[in-house]
Amino acid sequence: DLVYKAFVFPQETKDSHVLVRAKLDQPLQNFTVCLQSYTDLTRPYSLFSYATKVQDNEILLFKPKPSKYRLYVGGRFVSFSIPKSFVASEHVCASWESTTGIAGFWFNGKPWPRKGL
Repeated sequence: DLVYKAFVFPQETKDSHVLVRAKLDQPLQNFTVCLQSYTDLTRPYSLFSYATKVQDNEILLFKPKPSKYRLYVGGRFVSFSIPKSFVASEHVCASWESTTGIAGFWFNGKPWPRKGL
C-alpha cells in the first residue's frame, strides 16, 4: 500500500525511479493511478510506468510539456491539456477501462472530459 508515501528525488538524474513489484491474480482489466508531483521541470518526463514481461511502458503517464499530460496504454495515447499553472504541485489521477477503452483524467481534484483510447 503506497497511500501517503512520498518518494523524493532531490536531484535530477537520468535514472531516478521507484520500482514496485506486484503479482496479479488476474489480467489487469482496469486501473487508476493517482499521484501528487512537485517539480520545476519544463522538459518532458514520465510520472508513472507499468511494465509487463512483454512490454516496457505498457501503461505510461507522461508529461511532454508543462500544460499537457499523455496517457499511453499499449502504445496508443490520449492527451489532456491543463491550464498553465503557477503552482508547481499538481495532483493527477488517470484511469483506463479495458472493456470500453475509456480513459479518465483528474487534475487537482477536477475531472476532465473522458476520452476513448
